[in-house]
Amino acid sequence: MSESNQRKNKIILLLLSISAFFASLNQNIYSPMIPLIRDTFETTIFWVNLTVSGFIFITAIMQVILGTFIDTKNQKKLLVFSLILTSISILFCAFTTNFVVFFIARMFQAIGTAMIPLIAVNVIAILFEGEERGDAMGTYQILLTLAPALAPILGGFIGQYYGYSGVFLFLFIISMILLIFLGYQLPTLNGQQTVDDRKERHMYQRYKILWSNKKGMNVIGVGFLTFLIYFSILTYLPVLLHDHYQVSLQIIGLLYLPLTVSMILGSVLFKKLQRKFDLEKLYHVTLFLMPILIILFGIILEKNIIILSIVLFIYGVLLGFSSPLFSTMISNQYTNERGLALGLFNFVRYCGMAIGAGIVGVNFLNSTSLFIVLGILFLAFSLVLNQNQNVKIKEGSE
Repeated sequence: MSESNQRKNKIILLLLSISAFFASLNQNIYSPMIPLIRDTFETTIFWVNLTVSGFIFITAIMQVILGTFIDTKNQKKLLVFSLILTSISILFCAFTTNFVVFFIARMFQAIGTAMIPLIAVNVIAILFEGEERGDAMGTYQILLTLAPALAPILGGFIGQYYGYSGVFLFLFIISMILLIFLGYQLPTLNGQQTVDDRKERHMYQRYKILWSNKKGMNVIGVGFLTFLIYFSILTYLPVLLHDHYQVSLQIIGLLYLPLTVSMILGSVLFKKLQRKFDLEKLYHVTLFLMPILIILFGIILEKNIIILSIVLFIYGVLLGFSSPLFSTMISNQYTNERGLALGLFNFVRYCGMAIGAGIVGVNFLNSTSLFIVLGILFLAFSLVLNQNQNVKIKEGSE
């Protein structure tokens, strides 16, 4: 690849990563404004919370819907369409005085923003190969991780001075800037399926190919379990800090920042290590370290807040490391069905998040036992995957 093409691809990577950051910003900037929106529209907290859960639900469903046709469509047109839809929806949210219109606009905003990360990661997989792909995925993940930490701070600050309309107008400005730059910089990229594939392959056949790749499906399954446990911890953490350690609610919010920082460090670490070590080795090390940390978290969660913080920091590094690792491995496993596979991966991640957030409230186990059991299940799953891999290696050598 020529130096000019490399420079152009780096600019495109930065724009795509900012786009994914923007998509996450749309979801997470909303939280501090919930009381303000409730009071402005004179509605109940139930209906306002429904705009939150509805946004997440649509985001999850869109990963599967978009994944079914992203591999055969023009990536630039899809991304431009998603940004236009997002921009129009944001304007409706900013200026409407009717809650029903606001609710509907928020759902269309979810459709637009849900498309952006999948298109972005698919374009990255098309533009970059080998070690460069892993490096690009790491950069993408760093910006994606920043959004949940910065969004509530931005939302609270802008909302305090300019109201919820100011927050949505802020998002609109970013959306238009991205639309202009991506419209100019992004090349016309089509999905990597051949013309014959487009005509002959039905959706059933494409999913059959997807499921037949055991290694790819194993990574997707691990992704589901990883994010289920992550959101279980994320949901339980404020309860633990407030009820057991008597930490104030104001401080609890700040305590999430070290976890975010550690996840960013994990993504940076992946960018470096994936150039030196085989992805398969990094994958298996991650599979064993992560469940051990989860079991350790379950054992010491009510014993010492300092040791707990250290364990959570290391866990955050591993989590930040695993996200670009999983995305890169899935991209490498699939060629024609890459977008479909990444869409399914995103979908199961969101499902894992939803189940993980709800599982903490089910009182069939105490918190210590719950996380120890989850860690043991993860470890058992890792051992099974490792055993299957060893069997395949032996069969191949005979």
